[in-house]
Amino acid sequence: MAMALVQERAWKPSSCCSLLQQSRVHQSLQKGKKEENNKIQYCSSKEGKKFVRSGATRAQAEEKNVVKQRDEESSSSSSSRGWFYDKFVAENTMEAKLAKFKGDVAARGGYVGSWFQDSFKYTAWVEVHRKLTERDLQSLECQEACKLAKSGEAILLDCRESPEFVAEHAEGAFSAPLFRQIQGDDTKANLRRLGYALLTNFAGTERNPAFVEAAVTAVGGEKNKKSKLVIVYCAIGGTLDTFVERKGAKAKKFKDPERLFGRQSRSLKAAYELLEAGFTNVVHLKGGFNQWTHLQLPTATTTTAAQGSTAQG
Repeated sequence: MAMALVQERAWKPSSCCSLLQQSRVHQSLQKGKKEENNKIQYCSSKEGKKFVRSGATRAQAEEKNVVKQRDEESSSSSSSRGWFYDKFVAENTMEAKLAKFKGDVAARGGYVGSWFQDSFKYTAWVEVHRKLTERDLQSLECQEACKLAKSGEAILLDCRESPEFVAEHAEGAFSAPLFRQIQGDDTKANLRRLGYALLTNFAGTERNPAFVEAAVTAVGGEKNKKSKLVIVYCAIGGTLDTFVERKGAKAKKFKDPERLFGRQSRSLKAAYELLEAGFTNVVHLKGGFNQWTHLQLPTATTTTAAQGSTAQG
């Protein structure tokens, strides 16, 4: 009797363990079936393979894809407002305008056209930037330019207008204005003055035909055009750079969409005119006269300037 009781007690735990194991196996099987049912399946459509969960029928999945495709087609058709509208939008993007302008400039030999023809003829800034970049025009810092001018190794050429030069200029600089007040009393000159009066708040200007002559005088004649270093400056300086540079430990250059052709200025245009006239040793003052005065470098007026004031154009 005792032996049977021991065997019965010994059998019950083993029976419990087997039942527990069976329960766990059953739960794992149910979990596996559930995961299998939740697996992502594929269904084909016109757009390719789309993911749909099991439980949704193939017909429902295809219906959803058809509705989505219809919505996409309606949205794309609503963005188009006709051939004329699409053509107008395509022709007025920044890239399209730039391409058209380049084509027009190239057709005119690099010049900008005008109703005034030769009286208002000038080289487009796009062309100026291209040629100066090809010729690798260098820019000097104001301190370096001041040292070269003081030592007599270079000539400072002020291309601002005469009244600006008279008021104040870099010490020892020569004046060769790239622009001058509109000359003459004919119909075209008066119309140009009227246009400036209506659109701006300053007197009208035009290119100074004596600019190159004044520059030749400043360097001491034709014989020095290729030997004397000429540092050209205006008020702001301008730049040929098409990027913004971050300095410091993590220096980096970033393209600037607003500087597709740098920053135009009178001094850069003057440098271009000098190079076209046969000058070979021309550089550009970085920051212009504004930076010169900011650094408190020596300045003068026409009353205190020595030789510089005599070369005005």
